[in-house]
This record gives sequence, structure tokens and C-alpha cells, in this order.
Amino acid sequence: MASQARKRMPHALLLAGPVGMGKRDFAANLVQALSCEDPQEGGQGCGFCSGCRLQRAGSHPDNMNLFPQEGRQTISVDQIRQVQTHLALKARQSNVKTVTILPAEAMTLNAANSLLKVLEEPPGKTVLILVTAIVSRLPMTIRSRCQRLLFSPPHQEEAQLWLRQRLPSSRERELKILLTLVGGAPLRALQYAEQDFLSLRKHFIKNLFFLAQDKADPLEIAQNHLKNDLGEPLYWMSTLVGDILRLKSGTSGKFLVNHDIADSLQLLAERTDFKMLFALLEKIDRDLWLWKGQISVNPQLLLEGLLIQWFWCFSEVNHEYT
Repeated sequence: MASQARKRMPHALLLAGPVGMGKRDFAANLVQALSCEDPQEGGQGCGFCSGCRLQRAGSHPDNMNLFPQEGRQTISVDQIRQVQTHLALKARQSNVKTVTILPAEAMTLNAANSLLKVLEEPPGKTVLILVTAIVSRLPMTIRSRCQRLLFSPPHQEEAQLWLRQRLPSSRERELKILLTLVGGAPLRALQYAEQDFLSLRKHFIKNLFFLAQDKADPLEIAQNHLKNDLGEPLYWMSTLVGDILRLKSGTSGKFLVNHDIADSLQLLAERTDFKMLFALLEKIDRDLWLWKGQISVNPQLLLEGLLIQWFWCFSEVNHEYT
């Protein structure tokens, strides 16, 4: 069965789904199975042969992992050229050569176009695995040449049970908050718990509330939070503004992402209007795209500008003159 599965393996797979759904682990296990010298009946790697051991150590000569280089957030065309060189060489140990690209949306346009040439004329006995949380950022020409596997969040009850087994000291309310914040992705929820992201979120949101009341300095807030990855604070701001819009539209607090602070968000909703909120949400989404995209940005200026707009959105002084 394992050999038949290998013969049916497509030359390119696109693993798509939210962050924290196990796509990276799935890709690693798939590569190990393809590298195994004694695959099991279900197609999994045995874990003991030299192929499996080399793969676990990250030194298998026929497998290549492609990430953004240190200090950068994009995958360059030069890196894709390394993929072409890797695939052009004859396999040294396995029957199949693999390349795993993650996150695939980090490829620059030139890199994606270079990869397209590989996808259009793939070398024999090769498998390319593209891992992405944002399918829309991949060119349609890339997506159309891959077989897609979609990773969807499990039911909340299943995810809470999985988390409870790994976080036995957590209360049910905390688990529910975790899962709601991350869109139901269990691995991301576990990361939130292990890295104490809830405390960071609480501190950041507290500063945002103070800023809305003109009791905090946006420059000081930005300086304090530049020590962390801006991706999460920008994501938190996006969910906050989205929830405030829902509250102004009459949505029940139980349907909010940040339902644990629904009362405080209701107070902010009463201090602003739809026009200001949509403008703020548009800026957050644009800045989040810039931060995760292919454009070099100054993180301090980006966050400072966003915090200043947050202040103006909820400033009573501003609304007196609009």
C-alpha cells in the first residue's frame, strides 16, 4: 500500500489553512514517509531507518526546506534557483526528492514566477509541498498547478478536549477564550498558552484603552511592544475594531472574538462612529499586510501611526469637531 501511495503522489501539494492547524507537522511527516526505506502499511515512516533518522535531523540530502532567510520576511528568487539546482541533481538516497516551502505566500513575485517553471515541467520523482495560511497571496498560476489539501479548524468541543489534555491546569473559560482568539486553531491556542500571549494581549489592550482616554503616550506604547512580533498586536487590534463594529451594529456580545471584554468594547463603541471605525480597520489591515508582506517597513513608525489613528478614532475632542 505504501508503494502504491507513492506512485499516486502528485508532484505538487498545497497545504492551506489557518495558522496553528498542524500543516507544518503534516508536511514533515509526509516527507519522512517519502524518505523512509521501510514504510509502514499505512504509508507512515518507520522512524528507525537511516532515511527517517536523517530527515528528523534535518540533514537528508534529498529533502530541502525553504524559509525566509534570517532577518527577512520573504523568499527570494535566488532561493528558488537553489530549488531548481536541488531538483536537477539525481537523488542520493531516496526514490523521491522533496522541497517544502513555508510559508509559501512569502515568495516574492519573481520567486513565484521562477517556481512556476518548475511546476510546469516538474522533474521526475519529485514532490513540492507548499504550506500557506493565506492562499489568496499566491498567484493563481501557482495554485492551479498544485493539489490542494485544506486544513479546517475542528469543532470547539474537540479542540477544547485536546487543549485540556495538554493544559490540565487551565479553566474551561480560559480554553474557550484561547480558541476564540485564534479562530479555533488548537496548535496556535497552545502556543498562546505556552508563550503567555494572553498576558501580553491583556497588557496591550489595557494600553489601548488608556490611549483612547488620552491617558497614555502612543510613542511609549509603541516602544514597549516593539520587543515582540508585531503580527500579534496588529491582529489583536483588528479583532478589537471588528468587534466594536459588531457591537455598533447590535450584535450580541457572545458572538465577539474578544467576548471576555465585551463591556469595555461597548464603551468604546459609544465614543466613535462607523466612518472612523472603518477607516481604522482599513489602516490596520493595510499595515498587517505590509508587516507580513514583501515590503520593508519601519516597525516603530508603523505602530506609532496606527496608535495615533486609534487615539483619534475614540477621542471625544476629535468628534466634537467632525
